[in-house]
Amino acid sequence: MKTTPLTGIRVVVTRAEAQASELARRLAEAGAIVAPLPLIEVIPPADPRPLARAASELPLYDWAVLTSANGARALLDAAEGSLPARLAIAVVGNATAAVLREAGVEPRIVATKGNAEVLLAELGPHVAHRRVLLPQAADARPLLAQGLEAAGADLTIVIAYDKRLPPDTPARAAVLFPSAPVGWVTFTSGGIARRFADLFEGAWPERRRDLLAASIGPVTSADLRALGVEPAVEAAQPTDEALVAGIVDRVGFPTR
Repeated sequence: MKTTPLTGIRVVVTRAEAQASELARRLAEAGAIVAPLPLIEVIPPADPRPLARAASELPLYDWAVLTSANGARALLDAAEGSLPARLAIAVVGNATAAVLREAGVEPRIVATKGNAEVLLAELGPHVAHRRVLLPQAADARPLLAQGLEAAGADLTIVIAYDKRLPPDTPARAAVLFPSAPVGWVTFTSGGIARRFADLFEGAWPERRRDLLAASIGPVTSADLRALGVEPAVEAAQPTDEALVAGIVDRVGFPTR
């Protein structure tokens, strides 16, 4: 029988259920026992009117800046799947770009490093005195908005979507983490890391000691460190493939 790199190793996948299939598939192909524990459920914004208004006024904008696949889907849905040809799009990450490409939209700028700082460096020179739309999550970091305004953009920020903890997650977590070591858990955002810590309440300082955290990138790693966790793995690129490769390397089956 062929032994795969992660044979017998449980990896908990904390992504939203609708977005976890690719990561789960890659882990399973590497032999892992994949345990889904979605810590985020994407929901519409409390007030959908600003996004709807922005979508109806897209021809008035020069740029739209999208930082996640969720934001891209929300804007496309609000715009009924069609974006003006003159609208330049800048995105964070290949996953966000893929959502647009599926709708026939090619982004002008793709920050493949997957963070706002890289996007600002590429986009900043193009936005002075330009109308820029920034649809984002309700809990988005302010760094990107501040950077765009500092670069001279005429910026409009709208809440495109919100997030919540799925109602059944605490019960699922209790089954997955009774008293044995926590083991491998994937983290693809700081919000997910914080929700994970909250599941353990007062027991977090003790339970985090045996957590093997696999981080999607430096921003998520910084959030994990703020929670007292040094990531066991940080993906070389913000992709599912790189995240799985990092776990495989750490376990002892180098991929390069």
